[in-house]
Amino acid sequence: MWGNSPPLDLLSKIHKVKDLTSLNILTVGGRDARHIVKTLSMLKNDSATTINFHISESSSECIARSILLLNICLQKNLGLQESCRFYMEILGNTLLTPGTAKFLTKTLYQLIDIITETIACPWLNLESLKYKHRDSIEAIFKFWIRAICEGIPIVEYWDRRMRKALGTRYDYREGVFDWDYHMVLKSRKISHLTLHEYRFWRSCGISFTWLETDPSRNNPTLVSNITPYRNGFIHGAYMGDIVNGPYLTWTQDESEKNERLRATDKAERQLIKAIYQIKERKECPEDIIAAHRDQSVLNGTLVTEMPNIEIEQEPWIPIRERSDISDDQFPWIDIEKAKITFHSTPKRQLLS
Repeated sequence: MWGNSPPLDLLSKIHKVKDLTSLNILTVGGRDARHIVKTLSMLKNDSATTINFHISESSSECIARSILLLNICLQKNLGLQESCRFYMEILGNTLLTPGTAKFLTKTLYQLIDIITETIACPWLNLESLKYKHRDSIEAIFKFWIRAICEGIPIVEYWDRRMRKALGTRYDYREGVFDWDYHMVLKSRKISHLTLHEYRFWRSCGISFTWLETDPSRNNPTLVSNITPYRNGFIHGAYMGDIVNGPYLTWTQDESEKNERLRATDKAERQLIKAIYQIKERKECPEDIIAAHRDQSVLNGTLVTEMPNIEIEQEPWIPIRERSDISDDQFPWIDIEKAKITFHSTPKRQLLS
């Protein structure tokens, strides 16, 4: 569901970029578009290089999630903290806050219009996707809307995955969590990840928490194998990672020395910085980042209660808002020097 490495500025890995007028970059199996977000944040206004990102993923769900996360970063009408927290919740939490869930349903209708070519998206190129894969992505977006409104037991899916993985050790899972934290995660130098954050994520799948939020709506973007069936859908349960989490992505920043930050705070700092630089095309000042942090919670431990998986969610009635998007008024910022192309992944041929 997410990658296992920090986001990379791909341009920094290429020599003599200034001498190039066009650059093609292929990423395979990135899963959550973090490398694209990081690279876009490092683009300069005076750069003469046009970058064409070519993305190949192993499943339609990964493509759909990448398009969704990129769309959040490129929305020009979202504030920094808004877009950052939408991104983080959708990326790594099994449960969303109601505000994020409402934003997600509204955005998915817009993405369906893009997939069906009802409206044009200036930064996205889907011409290399086969029509069956476009139909699959459209079906995934429709399933996500229906799942958010009607509810799916995503925390129960998480618990089943944990029971299957731990087996007889499930009754002693707190000890397993402690061992994995100290012997696995600490060895990978994720210094800002606290034991409380890690235990809570292993228990219910919620990676990022804030003091003033109350996650209660399911996050269907984490389920797998979504397939249309008759008038509805069939889908798999949660099949992602249950040991490392998304903490190997946006929380590893060697330049950050503030030991009081949690992994959530560190990821928020990195994403606010990246989104600001994508929108403004200049270095993000420290006071911009600090303005979005609540200093009063940095010295304390954020205690979060595990959600009750028996609570029934009140069903929502999906309401589609009419898209008023003209050719000269797009809801996305202008990234004319970059184009993002998704490619269909060919089936692997079995050797006879």
